[in-house]
Amino acid sequence: MTGRKALSLLLGFFAVIFLVNGVFIYFAINSFSGLSTRNAYVKGLNYNRTLAEGRAQQAAGWQLTATALQVAPGREIVLDVRVTDRQGRPLDDLNLSGQLRRPTHEGDDLTLEFEATGKGGYRALTATDAAGQWDLRLLAQVDGATGYRWQKRLWLK
Repeated sequence: MTGRKALSLLLGFFAVIFLVNGVFIYFAINSFSGLSTRNAYVKGLNYNRTLAEGRAQQAAGWQLTATALQVAPGREIVLDVRVTDRQGRPLDDLNLSGQLRRPTHEGDDLTLEFEATGKGGYRALTATDAAGQWDLRLLAQVDGATGYRWQKRLWLK
């Protein structure tokens, strides 16, 4: 092996290393903004109010069960929610709304509008062909008062 060939191999080796590192740096900078929470400062300022709302919700003792049924991929999803009080009595006079959100993807959120079905039951219909994990986020309000919030992880097959 000549000196020129050894020098060429050494320079080529480091050129490949620099090229690969450059590609990794490019994707690291351009693929993730580092922002995991929008309006984090405002949420921090409202933290005590959020804690007070959580204590009020816990004191009320409302209980929620949620199920999702998708007949086939790409077909309509039926979300059934049942809300009861501490003694298990159904709560029928709620204004229930929510979202299905992908925990790993932004922009795939589905808005849900629930209709009362009686005996504390509420139903929403939506469609997606994306199987996997979804977060069901619900907001229940009584007569426009401060709402009660729930979040439940669902698995759609």
